[in-house]
Amino acid sequence: MKEKLIDLVEKKGDLPPLPDILINLENRVNDPDYDIFEISGIIETEPVLSGRLIQLSNSVLFGGGREKTTDLNGAVMRLGIKMILDLAYTLKLPGLFKKPKGFDQIQFWTHSLGVAYLTRSLAYIVKIPQEEIEFAYICGLMHDIGVMVFDHLIPDEYSQFLKKIKSSQITLAENEMETFGITHAELGARFIERWWPVSPNLVQAIRIHHDSPGTDGDVKHIAHLLTTANLLANQNEFSNGIVPESTAPLEYGVLDKLDIDFEELEILIENTKEGLDAAQSLLSGA
Repeated sequence: MKEKLIDLVEKKGDLPPLPDILINLENRVNDPDYDIFEISGIIETEPVLSGRLIQLSNSVLFGGGREKTTDLNGAVMRLGIKMILDLAYTLKLPGLFKKPKGFDQIQFWTHSLGVAYLTRSLAYIVKIPQEEIEFAYICGLMHDIGVMVFDHLIPDEYSQFLKKIKSSQITLAENEMETFGITHAELGARFIERWWPVSPNLVQAIRIHHDSPGTDGDVKHIAHLLTTANLLANQNEFSNGIVPESTAPLEYGVLDKLDIDFEELEILIENTKEGLDAAQSLLSGA
């Protein structure tokens, strides 16, 4: 089955490409001579995206406590072009894949948004290198993309598989390895690496985010922060809904290793949950 899945990913078939608007935005954001109004102009070519992006920029996750903006230029000026790009990914990715057969799409992407927000927040808190902070949010947003790829390539088999493991005592990735010979982390990384023009470091973080850094591992590496954010999401009522949260406990002592204040972390999680409640309608396109 592993070889079949890899072959399907390599040949692509009807797997979704990254939308042109995201590629165009990436190119402009990475251009040192970018113009803010040009960034706004690209987004305004899709009026629905533009309107939803303004709404999301005013949400608790991105604009809480600040004066609300009513136009795109105001959102770009306030949040900066990198965060605007992150918001564009947030709104475009959920519509790329067909409705999954074996799990709830909105819960899946709400979880992904939560992990994206937590990953970036943890990255700032523990002060990882700036080049990793740059893609921390997108890393969290895409971390489970392999689940969507599984469902897209073999919907019937994957749906039955998910039903079968509902009461499993091992993780989703472990179950996938036993059944298919490949995990969603690896399958997602292969898909993104092959078809989406993104950072190789982002792809690698997604590929290894279920790996343990070991006793001497670097817990302040982006992949491990992604793992920590994912586990925190699972244990705080915004899981992807696919497997029981208890199958993947947070590694003992990891928060101490990250030098995170527990009270600060509790506030971060509560803010994330509040923001996700407000953002759900945007993720569904409502």
